[in-house]
Amino acid sequence: MAEQYSGQAGFLSDGNPGRGCLVPQVTITSDGDSREITEEDLEEEVNGRLRRKLSNSSISSNGSSTAFDESEDDILSDNETKSKGIVTLEHLGDSVDSAEQINAWWKLKTIVSCPLVTSQRRRLSWVQLAGHKGSFKAGDEGSILKKFSENEKLCFERLKEDALHSFVPSYYGVVERDGELFLKIKDLLAKFDLPNVMDCKMGVRTYLEEELVRARVKPKLREDLYNKMLEVDREAPTAEEKKQKAVTKPRYMQWRESLSSTNTLGFRIEGIKRGETCKTDFKKTRSKEDVIQVFKDFVEGNKNITNSYITRLEDIKQALKASEFFKKHEVIGSSLLFIHNHTERAEVWLIDFGKTTPLPDGQNLDHYRPWEEGNREDGYLWGLDNLLQTLSSLARE
Repeated sequence: MAEQYSGQAGFLSDGNPGRGCLVPQVTITSDGDSREITEEDLEEEVNGRLRRKLSNSSISSNGSSTAFDESEDDILSDNETKSKGIVTLEHLGDSVDSAEQINAWWKLKTIVSCPLVTSQRRRLSWVQLAGHKGSFKAGDEGSILKKFSENEKLCFERLKEDALHSFVPSYYGVVERDGELFLKIKDLLAKFDLPNVMDCKMGVRTYLEEELVRARVKPKLREDLYNKMLEVDREAPTAEEKKQKAVTKPRYMQWRESLSSTNTLGFRIEGIKRGETCKTDFKKTRSKEDVIQVFKDFVEGNKNITNSYITRLEDIKQALKASEFFKKHEVIGSSLLFIHNHTERAEVWLIDFGKTTPLPDGQNLDHYRPWEEGNREDGYLWGLDNLLQTLSSLARE
């Protein structure tokens, strides 16, 4: 499939918006043909039906975030997830039998993909576990298509010339398939056989300050989130919430984070896939000792893999400190994706930028200071330091 490059504005060598970075914009049609997506196409689609249908985030010109209607997770209750197991399985092209489906591509919470292991590796199938249905589709060999988000698109474009570019998935532009827009990005697991995957959500909160403001101005009671709260702790709701049988989304998210290591360590484990087993029940994994044990099980006590992860995280930390993008963005709901396999190959990548938003001009974050409403601090580097300490403790055992 041929890709055509549009004259889309990119970034200068200093990382600021400018000209000179061409991003491929390609439309995939049902017969395999492609056409260039122009800036006019994007503006028309994003401002029209497809934006309303697809985009779960956007930013305003002054740097504040808007239209974050839903979080990346909390779409299904735990009981729904457990009963269904596989939320959705999409077949694209050749069909696969049930045995192949078992080894299909998985997404943990934020819908991470894993490769379908077959002798020919010809076609892909997708499984989403506890995530948004329809958020991912198979792309060309070595790529995946992620549901379009204007906010995430802008982040990928800004990251192309940033110090972090080597630690985020390569971005190949916007594609259209079956009338919907997707971001085409590198498949991080394409070169792994039978990978083990862990998704760690970084920071001291996974909700935007704007969500708190909206909830106060126009509170929306959610019965589904109330029921999810009961599944974890039947005594958690207040007397008023029990009477209403509903809670607001910020209330639920703040409560949930108070239970997990998001609150105590600045990161939390969202999900793990090892072999044919997926686990996402880490809501009460709070203490450093508990987290160390989870990592120990994940790497099966392999110190070579552990040390490879430590080295990669140290490199990421240095890149974050040098990154202009990182200084000027509030990083919410983003994850570190850990990948290794039996060959002891191990990698860590920054993923999920749908809720990463730019700051107003002149404002920077240090990502260490405690969060107070209004300062927009996310605690990312504090969480990364704790993550490094956790793995270092494991390596010394």
